[in-house]
Amino acid sequence: MRFETIKASMYLVWKLKFAGITIKQDGGDIILVELPIGETASIHLIESPIEVYEIKSILNDNDRKGYYTLFVLWCDLLLPPEGHVVETYDWERALLALYDNRIYAFEIAGSEVYIFAVHFDPEGSYRHIRYGNTLHMADLGAAVVSGSPYLNGTWRVARFAAGTRHTSQQTGGRYSTSVPGSLQAYYDLLELAADADADTVKVAYRRLARLYHPDINQSADATAKMQAINEAYEQIMKQFEDS
Repeated sequence: MRFETIKASMYLVWKLKFAGITIKQDGGDIILVELPIGETASIHLIESPIEVYEIKSILNDNDRKGYYTLFVLWCDLLLPPEGHVVETYDWERALLALYDNRIYAFEIAGSEVYIFAVHFDPEGSYRHIRYGNTLHMADLGAAVVSGSPYLNGTWRVARFAAGTRHTSQQTGGRYSTSVPGSLQAYYDLLELAADADADTVKVAYRRLARLYHPDINQSADATAKMQAINEAYEQIMKQFEDS
């Protein structure tokens, strides 16, 4: 197992524990956890190309044990860059069928680790790649889904609730906390929930900076976007400094 995967595994275990999820077994690239609903999920960190038969073998093995399966892939090595329009491989189609047009990923950037969803949005016969927000481990749940022509059958999968990060104003939702109207736009810009703590804000800022810093992003609006991100970060962090 590569150093980067070990680092991602350690970070993931820490975030899961912080979210109140019980770690039943830490095998490095395979982590068994107990979900809040009492079910067991088997999380597999994938650092090398994977074939459909391997995906099915893991699903079958976990299904026999009553486990729900979550695959998390090393983004830089295995998944397309953000903004690209691509054709998909069979193994990608298999995972997309399991996870509602998403593939979960980890990324290493210096001392930082990010766990997020890579969205494969349909665009004709192709897919447009869009990187999602940093995931909240407390949103991890279980579902039973039907496969696809590439993955026949019905499977137990662990996955993150879609859209939970953007429900800060709903009543009865996971994020019922509100923020002052003057700050809401800043939270939205950084793609944050209203109850995000300072560490989560910092992670969101660093990830967006990697996407939009003019030294990296050559698009015409990168500078303006980065300036807006900087302002949002500064304004949000002020409330933590003042509290």
